[in-house]
Amino acid sequence: MKKIIATLVLVTSMATNALPALAESQNELRQTWLNAKKIRLEADAAYRQAQLDYKKDKTLENDQRVIDAAKTVLNDALDEAEAWLKWKQLEADDNIDVPEGIKNNVDSDVEANLAKIDGFRADVAGIENRLQVIGVFIKIVGGYTGLLTDVARNSGAMWVHIGEQLAKKVSEYEAKLRAAASVMTDNAEALAKLDVVKKEVATAKGKIELAKTAYENVRLTGTPLIKFAEGNAHLRQAKVNLINAQIQLNSVFNLIINK
Repeated sequence: MKKIIATLVLVTSMATNALPALAESQNELRQTWLNAKKIRLEADAAYRQAQLDYKKDKTLENDQRVIDAAKTVLNDALDEAEAWLKWKQLEADDNIDVPEGIKNNVDSDVEANLAKIDGFRADVAGIENRLQVIGVFIKIVGGYTGLLTDVARNSGAMWVHIGEQLAKKVSEYEAKLRAAASVMTDNAEALAKLDVVKKEVATAKGKIELAKTAYENVRLTGTPLIKFAEGNAHLRQAKVNLINAQIQLNSVFNLIINK
């Protein structure tokens, strides 16, 4: 049962490593998710303690404590997942750089998932014994992971698109500065820096492409958690490359205007 809880928790926290800064309202929803996560962790600890108490003293009272604690942690896990879904939805909807197709995919997956949560809550409310606890755990994980995986995959596609657009803008800016630097006298330093920019952007684009491939493989038939983590890691690396490129661009700009 602990493995089942762990699986649900991992899937609901898969998309916590995004690139850009969040808007205020998104931060509020993210904080709601973090608060829900904290509550779920406390409930999980209480559930484990109830299990230990029951093993030591298998009374009807302790048995009921296990059942009640299990229902609490399940409901809290659903609250955590619901908060995460709403955050991911607003994150996509509020971003003007995200294509409508990706937004629609995220919205569709989130709404389907939120609707399913209501059914899961009814299942939790109907738990009366320890056997039903196990059955509901299995049902929630089995029916829920797929939808969360879809949301995570589409969220990844969103950040890949944004990363591609950022890399494109850096490339365009590099070309403009190179044109300006090419007519300068004593332009060796500027051109060398711009060569560094081209290399950083090329590396970033390669990592963004790796991230895209990883996110496309976020599917239940494979290893979705691992693939999503891979995608996040590649995007974080690409972000570093683009930041390095931007530093060089700023330096070149200063060289040009100070000539």
